[in-house]
Amino acid sequence: MKNIMPLLMFCLTATIGAARSATPPVGGELPITGHIGADIAARLHVLLGDGKAHILRVNSSGGDDLPALSLAQDIRQSHSTLIVDGLCAGPCANYLFVAASRRIVQPGALVIFSSSATSRLAMVPAARSKDVADNYASTAAQERQLLAGTRVDPALLLDSQRQLGIDCYSLTSHNPAGKAYINFKAQFIGWVPSREYLAHVGIKSEGFWPGAALQFQTALQNAFPGGARGNIAYSGVIRPAPSATLLAELGKTRECDAGLPRRLK
Repeated sequence: MKNIMPLLMFCLTATIGAARSATPPVGGELPITGHIGADIAARLHVLLGDGKAHILRVNSSGGDDLPALSLAQDIRQSHSTLIVDGLCAGPCANYLFVAASRRIVQPGALVIFSSSATSRLAMVPAARSKDVADNYASTAAQERQLLAGTRVDPALLLDSQRQLGIDCYSLTSHNPAGKAYINFKAQFIGWVPSREYLAHVGIKSEGFWPGAALQFQTALQNAFPGGARGNIAYSGVIRPAPSATLLAELGKTRECDAGLPRRLK
């Protein structure tokens, strides 16, 4: 059965746990746990604005794109370190992990990338763009700004969508103002790339990273002992395709009725 992905959010429901044996940098730590929302972003904005590099320990299964993007910019500007202790999924991976000056992954922890505003817009033909909620373009612009500031290949924003095994996209869900949301059906809800792939797009990490499918499955079972809501893809691909190729592939995605409600409350 295909997974249905709504709105600009990625969230997994699971019991999260991981060992804490990797040696972090010396100093105090700022915790980031659970859903990344406006409250967490606002609190850390104050703490990260002191002109010092900080250490953030994260265990998050997802959150909202815009607060996570705002927090990611604070992490980038403060040259802070991110320690993944359990899980860093969706906006946590797409933005916070990318933004960190140093990235440390604890044993058995997973960094799971998801779709982005940039990749969702790439599926919608220009003739239908007027039907899409205005915040997609703004969010996509902030995504590109973040990756440019960290010198990460923007192909990462597009490849995550392709790796989910996209079936089709839908604009059938609307908010009360009549603006459409970009939803899609896919085989997976998240993607763990290879360490080599991340190195090629400009992301270096320390500590654990699954080097084979079996090691990935073991880490996945440890991270989600109760079972993840949906499937997570693992790919041994070592380098991204050119952005132009990815844009062309996503632009061929067919439109369908994803079976979602016509109007969102």
